[in-house]
Amino acid sequence: MSIPPIPEPPEPPESAGTPAEPGAPAESDQPGPPPRSWLHLAAAGPLFLLPLLAFVDLAHEVVTHGQLGFDRAVMLWVHEYETPGVTTTMSAVTELGGLAAVPIFAVICAGLLWWRGRRRDAALLAAAVIGSALLNTALKAVFQRARPDFWEHLVVEDSFSFPSGHAMASMSFAAALIVIAWRTRWRWPAVVAGLLYVAVVGLSRVYLGVHFPSDILAGWCVAIVWVTIVVAVLDGASRRRGRVRGS
Repeated sequence: MSIPPIPEPPEPPESAGTPAEPGAPAESDQPGPPPRSWLHLAAAGPLFLLPLLAFVDLAHEVVTHGQLGFDRAVMLWVHEYETPGVTTTMSAVTELGGLAAVPIFAVICAGLLWWRGRRRDAALLAAAVIGSALLNTALKAVFQRARPDFWEHLVVEDSFSFPSGHAMASMSFAAALIVIAWRTRWRWPAVVAGLLYVAVVGLSRVYLGVHFPSDILAGWCVAIVWVTIVVAVLDGASRRRGRVRGS
C-alpha cells in the first residue's frame, strides 16, 4: 500500500509580510529622533569652542587690565551721537532685551510650542532663557566689574557689569529660536531677525553708558555656549529615548 504524500503548508499571503526574527525589535510607525551626522557634530564644535575661548580671553583681560583697548574708544564714539530722540529710542529698545521682557517673550513662545505638541522645542527655549539668567547672575558675582563711568548713565543700573545680562538674555532667546526654526522655511528670516535684535539691544546698552562693549561681547559668547550645551543635552536625551523605544 502506498503512503499518500504529505501536503506542503500553504504559503502566507503577500500582505502578511515576513515574520520578524526572534529578538528583533518590532517596527514602529513613529519616527525616531533624527540622526546626527558628522556634519552636525562638526558644526557644534566651533559653536561651543570659539565663543568659549573668546569669553575666556575677554574675562582674562577684564581681570588683568580692567578694560580692553577698544572699550573707551567705542563708547566715546557712540556717545557722540547722543540726542534726546535717540535716547528715547534706545531706552525703549533696551527694554526688549531686559530681564522682564525676555522671560515674557519666552513664556509665550514656549507655551505656543507646548500647545502644538513641540515639547522638545518648548523645553529648549525655557532652559535657554532661564539658565542664561541664572548663569549671568553667577558670573557677575564672580567678576564684580564696575560699570563704566565715562558719562552719567542715561538709565539706572545697580548691578555689576560683566557680562551684560541684556546681551545674554537677548542672545539666548534669539539663538534658541534660530535653532527651533533651522529645519523650517523660517530659517533665514529667524537668523536675520535674531541678529538684528541682539545687535540693537547690545548697542542700546553701550549708548546708555551702562555697559562696556566687552561686556556685550562676553554676554553674547556665554549665551551661545549655553544654548549649544542645552541643544546637545536635549538631543542626547532624544537619542536615548529613541533607542529605548526601539529595543
